[in-house]
This record gives sequence, C-alpha cells and structure tokens, in this order.
Amino acid sequence: MYGYHITVYPDQTAKTKYCKHKIGKTIDELQIFLQTSITKMPHSNYLAIPSVFFFLFSFLFFSTKATPIYSSHVCTDSTINQTNTIFQTNLNLLLSSLSSNATQATQFYKTTIAGETPNAVKGLFLCRGDTLAAACHDCVTAAAADLKRRCPVEKEAIIWYDVCMVRYSNQYLNNIIPGVDISDSKSVTSINLDRFNELLAGLLNSLATKAKNSADKKFATGEVNLTSSMTLYGLVQCTPELSLFDCRMCFSSAIAYVPNYCDGKRGARVLLPGCNIRYELYPFYNSSNTLAPPVVKPRPSGRSDVEVILTFVIPIVAAMVLFTFGICSVMRKQAKSVIELWKKTNYSEV
Repeated sequence: MYGYHITVYPDQTAKTKYCKHKIGKTIDELQIFLQTSITKMPHSNYLAIPSVFFFLFSFLFFSTKATPIYSSHVCTDSTINQTNTIFQTNLNLLLSSLSSNATQATQFYKTTIAGETPNAVKGLFLCRGDTLAAACHDCVTAAAADLKRRCPVEKEAIIWYDVCMVRYSNQYLNNIIPGVDISDSKSVTSINLDRFNELLAGLLNSLATKAKNSADKKFATGEVNLTSSMTLYGLVQCTPELSLFDCRMCFSSAIAYVPNYCDGKRGARVLLPGCNIRYELYPFYNSSNTLAPPVVKPRPSGRSDVEVILTFVIPIVAAMVLFTFGICSVMRKQAKSVIELWKKTNYSEV
C-alpha cells in the first residue's frame, strides 16, 4: 500500500488522500520468473510447463478486466446547469458518444454536440498509449458516468483515471488549466537527492521530446538505472491533436511542477488537460502495448517479410517446443521403467 498526496491547482484547496495501490508482477517479471524456473526444473517436472503458460495467459486475460482506478477530478466551471435543460440533454449525448466511440480501437476521440452558444458542449477522451481497446472502453465508460456524479451541475469538468481521461466544456478546452499532481508520500532514501532529480529530469525531458515529435500517439515510456538495484520508470503523453508547439508547452508546464510538488518522492504524476507525466520506481506500464496501432502504409525498406513473420512465430514455436519436450521427457522415463521391469522378469521357455 502506498500513500499518495494529491494537490489540485490553481485555486483549489489542497487536500490529502490515501489510496490503495496494488503492485503486481509485470509481463517482463513473469518472463524472467519462467526462464529462471524452467532452467532449474527437474526433467520429470517439465509436464507442468503448460500449466505455467496457462497461468500466464489467465493473468493477462483477467488483468484486462480489472476495475478502472480513479485518480482525481476537477469541476472547473462555476456556471450552473439545471437538470432537464437543453445543455443537460446535450451533455448526456456527448458522454454517451464518448463511451460508444471508445469501442472503435481508438485511444483518443473528440466531438461536439452543437446547439446555441450557452448549450453547446464539446468533449473528448484520451486513453493511455499502452492501453488495450477493451480496457480503454471500460475506463472511459466508468469515467463518464463518474464525472456526472462528481460534477452534477457544472458546465465544465475533467476527470482522470489511471489509464484514461474524460473532459467536457461549453467553452474553449484549455490545455494547461486545471492541473493536478499526485505524489507518493514516501521519499527516495537510497540515492543522493540531487542525483535523483538530475536523472529524473533527464528521463522526463527525453521522453517529452520523443513523444511530441511522434506522428501518432504523442506517447512515450522509458527507464533509467538509478543504482545497481533501483530503476526509474517514466511515462509521458500529450493529446494527439495538439501541435508540436502546444505539446511542448504542456510538457514543459507539467515537468516544471515536479521540483515543487514531487521533490524526491518515490513516485508522482502531474495531470493536465492536454498532457500528463508520471514516474515510479516500479514498471507500471505495459511495454508490449506501447506500439502504435497498425496503419496501412507502404512497407518500410529494410524490413523483410521473414522478419515480420519471425516476430510472431518464434514465441509460439518456443511454447510448443517446451510443451513437446515435457511430454517426451515423461514418456522416456516411463519407457525406461518398462525396460527395467522387462529385464527383471524371468520368462519360462515355451
């Protein structure tokens, strides 16, 4: 369990909140565990390997069904809307549209429900770049419903979950205000603070540069070794519709909050409407899902069909070989037992 300090700014009263955070084994950790266990496993136990793979596949399947985790929200507009009004009807249509479009294997969607100036409403959702389509849909659906409950009468609001963000407004969608920072209550003690801040700043800035220059998701993850036994993991993401300049400004604003609100903390997040950054001392993102969704483009030169096929075939073949080897080992042991029994048997001549 980790304690987190949450600050809402600007013009919001600071408040402290503790939340439960489950840290499970990541895919990389499971792979290391399997490799280590298999090399040390007696030959007679190789038949248990399929059970291990079944556990792994079950873990991956059920992890996508996890309940979305709420992070923070801000009701940013004091303008009151009344129930059963045109604006309320438009807002309901907007949130419904956001939820339904989260099923289209997209991680970003923006729309506007038109109408007269006081009643028009625009909104969007953004899912984290490593989020699968099913998890994105579940998160957006939960966030949209939660936003109506937490901000029932405001005409502008935003809510952040662990893997998605949903917002709406009857005015211009600002990219920097409002903002929220969430920091771990514990500080780093096993490394010099100046050295920690130096490595953290370098990681976040390099990821921001990589993300803002990307042509699709504007999303990047990375890591840096703090010590021989401690690794710092970072993630940054900008709303895909933002220009390079606006994305850079948003990242700069988010990173600037880190020394003031998250100095030396073991983990922290800065959540802005147009972008967000996060770092932890454990792998909190899924590196296998950080690639962009497939797009129909001319095949890049230098990458053959054989390379593409091997990328997918090798893991499957490896699993089949391990499974077959386990069965053969068991059969060989049984055959050896039969031969020894036959040698010990005294047959009378006919």
